[in-house]
Amino acid sequence: MKMKKRVMWLMACLLVLVSLGFTAKAYAAYKTDYVKFTFVIKPKQKNTSTSTRYRQTTNRNRAWTVQLGSSEEGWMTYTRFWLEKSNGENVSKAFNASAGGPRLYNSAYSSASKQNVKLTAENNNYNNASYSCYGTWDEETAYIISGGQLLNRP
Repeated sequence: MKMKKRVMWLMACLLVLVSLGFTAKAYAAYKTDYVKFTFVIKPKQKNTSTSTRYRQTTNRNRAWTVQLGSSEEGWMTYTRFWLEKSNGENVSKAFNASAGGPRLYNSAYSSASKQNVKLTAENNNYNNASYSCYGTWDEETAYIISGGQLLNRP
């Protein structure tokens, strides 16, 4: 009888350890990295982009993020950002981020699933201006967008 209880106790402990391992792996897969970028935004809305990063999720609502820390164009000026594949295919909607503004989150298209993607930017105004800017981004985060709202807000 004692032996049976010990075996059951060991099996329960093993089950807990295995469960914790899978949970930690799933959480680590969607760790938010906040990768730094520095761009020179080109005139006439010509694109500038980072190197690619692998977006491993298949959930199109798993948010990607960008925060524009600063821009030579000025505080609270806008720069347009989106994700694209290395072949130039856009894999998310574009949106404007303001220099010094909050971190923004966006969903991606299903074509971004299990793909190398890059952060791409352009001047939100069609003009001859060129300026430097910097900030952080991540191709996938631990957050989900549902109905236009960010769930599990950081």
